Amino acid sequence: MKDLIKMYYGIDCTIDSIGYFYVGPQLYYLFCVKDKNEFLNIYHYYRFIMHQCGITGYRIVKNVHQDIFSQNYVLLIYYKESFSFETYLHHMMQLYPFPKMKVQSIKEQWICKIDQARDMVKDYAYSFKHDQDIISLIYYYCGLGENSINVLNYILQIHQSASLPVTLSLSQPVSQYVYELLNPCMYIFSTRMRHLACLFKSQLLSTFQLQELLEKEYFDVYEIIYLYARMLYPSYFFQCLLQQTMDEKKISYFYFGLEQERQMNRQIFQVLSFYVTLPKISWINR
Repeated sequence: MKDLIKMYYGIDCTIDSIGYFYVGPQLYYLFCVKDKNEFLNIYHYYRFIMHQCGITGYRIVKNVHQDIFSQNYVLLIYYKESFSFETYLHHMMQLYPFPKMKVQSIKEQWICKIDQARDMVKDYAYSFKHDQDIISLIYYYCGLGENSINVLNYILQIHQSASLPVTLSLSQPVSQYVYELLNPCMYIFSTRMRHLACLFKSQLLSTFQLQELLEKEYFDVYEIIYLYARMLYPSYFFQCLLQQTMDEKKISYFYFGLEQERQMNRQIFQVLSFYVTLPKISWINR
């Protein structure tokens, strides 16, 4: 990647494994784009939301040929500015003209990933003969995923064709850095509740802030119940597992974070159950 940056942008730098690097005090981010059209659509709405928030965030840097993409990579520059998390949260929760996402479709996707994770148990059993932590985590998170499916079934019992509004959402939890939170490459088109779940799991959103949001913004019953399902569903674990990026560091991250995760799920249940009736899960609610 270092050679690519020098060839296409004339920048000589040291880049970390994540993609961030500095030139003097200026922060840059290099990202490999899988789908150019999807990235540009995300970036279009990202720019609109940043404008609504009164900040710049990231801008695309064109290469020496004045092209946006360089061998499927895009370079972004970050503008450090005063940032209001409350303003950002308000605009992220606004409804945009995207097709809604059906709860049934989400359920089918989740079941598929749970099945794929279970199928990988044998592979990891051979790879980690002397360390059963990864296998225990797979079984645990598959069980947690099944509980999240039960919550989706609860929604479908109320309305078989229930659907959810779509907006820009974080694809996974992020570190507590503004430059990572505002990085457009961290976003996908998904539900508003996925975004809130990622913020909560990143410890960027407190239970008090969530309560304030539920009072100020409009969310229908399906969305509030779905937030509980989204909190339970181990999306990031399955992502690391199925993309085969699971290493010892990530295994430790998941293993030692189990109790904190259980506490977050209890807190979410207490907050959300004030607004809707939620199905109780014995090992969480006891």
